[in-house]
Amino acid sequence: MKKLIVFAVAGVVLCSCSNSNPKKEGAAQPKVPIEITNDMENALAVIPSWVQERTVMKMTEPAAHSGEYACVTNDTIQYSYGYSELVKNISGGLPKTVVVTGWAYSTIPSPDFTIIFSTNENEKPHDYKAYPLKDVLKEKGKWTEFTATLYPDATIKPEYNVNIYAWNTSKKAVYLDDLKITFIY
Repeated sequence: MKKLIVFAVAGVVLCSCSNSNPKKEGAAQPKVPIEITNDMENALAVIPSWVQERTVMKMTEPAAHSGEYACVTNDTIQYSYGYSELVKNISGGLPKTVVVTGWAYSTIPSPDFTIIFSTNENEKPHDYKAYPLKDVLKEKGKWTEFTATLYPDATIKPEYNVNIYAWNTSKKAVYLDDLKITFIY
């Protein structure tokens, strides 16, 4: 009888310690967001996945939002320092949303300044999303925080290359600093 009670107690303990929500073979598990940040301070060291290092400069006037370096766009540099990577190298999943946050400083009110998200496969364009910051950067001469939320096309594939950057068509200087890109799955 004692052996039966010991086995019964052991069974209860094992059942209570087991995972009540076991992973099913092949079932998709929730993905945590992936955050990629860049404060521009090490851009000239050629950080993998980041491109257009020549747009990052040591700032004097205006001062950078943080640190000493910021990205400049103007009449001769339309495209900012940006992020470029294969989807499969970012995470094992396909992002449903991409959120780009950072700080921008404009020398004119309401510049034509846009955050771009694009994908391509073997240099062939696939998806292109734009988030204009004209209404966010209403004041000139001050650092303004921005958030651009972009929704990739549902047919994005792991082999696609993702590009995230800013495009300045206003021909006047706009600076970027302290970027954060969040891929939400």
